Amino acid sequence: MRSLARTTTVVTGAVLVAFHGWLFASQLAAGSLADPWLVFRWTMAIVLIAALAAIRRDGDSTWSRRGIAVWVLAALLHGPAVATDFSDANRLAPPETATSLLLLASGTVIAVTLWVLAGVLARRDRRMCLDAGLVAAASLAGPFGDGFSPRYFSRPPPHQR
Repeated sequence: MRSLARTTTVVTGAVLVAFHGWLFASQLAAGSLADPWLVFRWTMAIVLIAALAAIRRDGDSTWSRRGIAVWVLAALLHGPAVATDFSDANRLAPPETATSLLLLASGTVIAVTLWVLAGVLARRDRRMCLDAGLVAAASLAGPFGDGFSPRYFSRPPPHQR
């Protein structure tokens, strides 16, 4: 199950990177990067990627409190792009960006669900292994298995009459 979750996460991440690479290349080819607001959004995207990399480098998860804050900022960064695609009210078909975002969102939901499931299973397996190891160590060590010896009270030798 962990292998499936890892594979799904890697594939989803690769699709996400490929989509954004294609989007950047198409905007570059179309000359859209002359817009300072668009350049600012791409710059902020690079800053958010660097922030996620720094969180990982510090040893935290990208789903920690700091990571979630970066993900929220990334979601806010996508707001103007989605609003621009939905600004034309005469179109009946959903725009390509919205369709792509829906596909990526569904893949992300599946990847996150499998990732959480793998984490729960790993924690359960680790806890079961630890419990089994402690039981085995206690049975082998006898009364000294928990690391403490029984109390020893010294007393004087019995009186001889």
